[in-house]
Amino acid sequence: MTIESRIKQYKSFFGADCKALEVVRGFILPVDRLEALEAIRGLNTELSNLYMVSLPTITVWVRDTNYVAATGEIYLTEPELEPFLHCFRHHLQNVERKYERRGLTTEGKLELAGIPYKDTEYKMWGEDDAVAWSRFLIELSSK
Repeated sequence: MTIESRIKQYKSFFGADCKALEVVRGFILPVDRLEALEAIRGLNTELSNLYMVSLPTITVWVRDTNYVAATGEIYLTEPELEPFLHCFRHHLQNVERKYERRGLTTEGKLELAGIPYKDTEYKMWGEDDAVAWSRFLIELSSK
């Protein structure tokens, strides 16, 4: 399944019911880099509270954007929205797997629990889901 078809699938499954949508819809990324970092940290706190998960540590201005599952840390090259959402989704996947919070990545719809990890393009576990979820949120929040 392509990323675009996965985004369409997420729109049909979750649509306006996605918990993160309202938070992301109201998010405005400042132009100043330090203000942008503080805004991303605020969004991190809001999303963590919304999904009732631990607060991942954010480190910025590193060489590669990634999420470290063992420590729950998000590394960003720049404080930008889409890379942050991508890494935050990996955090949700990690919490779902580690603490057996089944349905965390499917907005509580247990019948869809395997969807994020099936019929993928990328070999890295959960990558298709993270890419599609971040783009899905950005697309819907910009409307």
